[in-house]
Amino acid sequence: MLQLNGNWDSYGRFRDFQVDGIVLDGDASYSSSGTIKLLDMPAFLVIEEYQSEIITEGTQSVIEEGQVYQDKQTIATAMKHYFVMHSTNSGLKDLATEDENYWLICIGENCNWHFKATSINDSAMFKVRSFNRQHTCTLMDDTFIQRKRIAVVVGSMIIPKYCDPKTVYTPKDIQTDMLSQHGVNLSCMQAWRAKEKALQFLRGHPADSYSKLPKYFYILEKTYPGSVVKLKTTADECFLYAFVALCTSINGWEYCRPVVVVDGTFLKSAYRGIMMTTSTMDVAGTILPLAYAVVDLENDASWKWFLRNSSKHMVKELQCVLFQIRMRVS
Repeated sequence: MLQLNGNWDSYGRFRDFQVDGIVLDGDASYSSSGTIKLLDMPAFLVIEEYQSEIITEGTQSVIEEGQVYQDKQTIATAMKHYFVMHSTNSGLKDLATEDENYWLICIGENCNWHFKATSINDSAMFKVRSFNRQHTCTLMDDTFIQRKRIAVVVGSMIIPKYCDPKTVYTPKDIQTDMLSQHGVNLSCMQAWRAKEKALQFLRGHPADSYSKLPKYFYILEKTYPGSVVKLKTTADECFLYAFVALCTSINGWEYCRPVVVVDGTFLKSAYRGIMMTTSTMDVAGTILPLAYAVVDLENDASWKWFLRNSSKHMVKELQCVLFQIRMRVS
């Protein structure tokens, strides 16, 4: 039995180990001199040695076969930086299913572009094994993929800038930082797309938020008992209307003046929509919001639905309702 008490060095080699004992099997024999001969010992373990410098930063402008990186994350960051620096027109797909491999191919049909790196001796370090930079996909596909890929890569690089919701980081700032830090000159549209991708990585796609509304309304009712929430969808389960009246507003309405102001305004989200509100004034003279709704369009049906739900939860008779109407002048 071999007991190895050693350490791996920075080059992936096992050093300073000790042999505590040896167990012999049928492949070993003794000679007349008392020495041990091992027969047909399989070389199943090969320790790879190399003299390459270990790269610790992911800002490499040149990536070549044989380079060694300190870990998988560093080589992945280096490839993202490479795509931006060289404005590569590749949409890539990661084929690696194991932690010991990092393999990229172009999503273009029958394209020869590929990149492959693997772990060295099952250590954390990765070595570039193969890198074919030549694309054989069509120009039309490349143009679309290039625009999409640059936004994804730059967006992933600027995610930390948007972790704090109070941070203001404009597309102009993205252009300035990418030029000063990476030497890449982005257009205004590319910077805007990168910002949208970064926000999508952090917050998810806007369309996915609609599917979370039932869960959100359930938590809202459990957290604030007495609140009223309504969700109306179309026949194919698409969003149509959403209504919210918090318990504090419902209870506070009993002690307010019997005058309600109804208003509506458009939303600037990706899917637009209209926000409708009802509010009143309390005894201190401050505005108290009573209820609000988000609807797809401002029309008779949506207003009727909103006002009907609002009136159900006002416990005393109204004396006056004021509508704020905006006149559009062409």
